[in-house]
Amino acid sequence: MSHQNHRVSLQAAFILHGRNFRDTSRLLDVFTQDYGRVTLVAKGARSARSRLQGILQSFSPLIISWSGKGEVQTLTGAESVKNSINLSGKQVMSGYYINELLQRLTTFHDPHPEIFTLYQNTLERFATDEDELVLRHFEKHLLTEIGYGLNLESDSEGGTAIDKNEKYYYDIEKGPVKVRNNNAEGEIIISGQTLLDMADEKFSCAQSQKEAKQLMRIILSHHLGDKPLKTRSLHWYKPL
Repeated sequence: MSHQNHRVSLQAAFILHGRNFRDTSRLLDVFTQDYGRVTLVAKGARSARSRLQGILQSFSPLIISWSGKGEVQTLTGAESVKNSINLSGKQVMSGYYINELLQRLTTFHDPHPEIFTLYQNTLERFATDEDELVLRHFEKHLLTEIGYGLNLESDSEGGTAIDKNEKYYYDIEKGPVKVRNNNAEGEIIISGQTLLDMADEKFSCAQSQKEAKQLMRIILSHHLGDKPLKTRSLHWYKPL
């Protein structure tokens, strides 16, 4: 990153993670609409007189400004957007889960306006749609935007359309392969119906929903590497 003084004003943003920093400040991992993820220090944010009290919250749409040099810059202004997003119960943990996915699968200073829109829409959908359907939608489109889009509609070996009545195993590098003569030993087996449901972003049955979870967990684990997600370690919250 350039070491010249950098100023950004009135940028749409969400806080993905924050931790206490020094005596009264907060160090923030912020996802912005036009600049991607940035690290900002909110000086004095924890002091009793700070105007930032109650504003720097997860899942709250913000308009922020910042300036500085180097990797860690200084938050100079923040205000809440009127149409705040209210999550409750397990929706809160689902929110932390997608926050963690963004932290692990995107890099700092890499603009992703499409992912920003996806993230905001996902938080809003938690209020009206089934959580698992919302999560599968987010995971699928996040993978597409970072270059790991899924093939869900054709056999990767023969190129034929997925048949809802057939069984397939999923090669992470290529896509679905029809099961023939036990060629899927040791692989997760899923139905063609599940693949088509994932493509259409719906669940036609409980089995489809279960298989979609299993498949997405395997694919995401492949891209996340050896370090597991912290949200997965909570025994009562299983997003995948």
